[in-house]
Amino acid sequence: MNIYEYMEGYDRSFEEDEFDLRVWEYMQQEDFELNEDFENFLKEYSIENTHEFLKVIRIKQKMKKLS
Repeated sequence: MNIYEYMEGYDRSFEEDEFDLRVWEYMQQEDFELNEDFENFLKEYSIENTHEFLKVIRIKQKMKKLS
């Protein structure tokens, strides 16, 4: 499943944490690839630095597990 199908109905401007969690869950799929479609999807939400964004959501997930 591509990122656009998976994220249908999720909008970062409404609920950033839910959006980030959904992206994280998508990345945990066995067939996930950090490809151009994924990067373009993030750029549509003004996320220009994909690696920095992914670093932030990894930290959020680790913090959540520690709480």
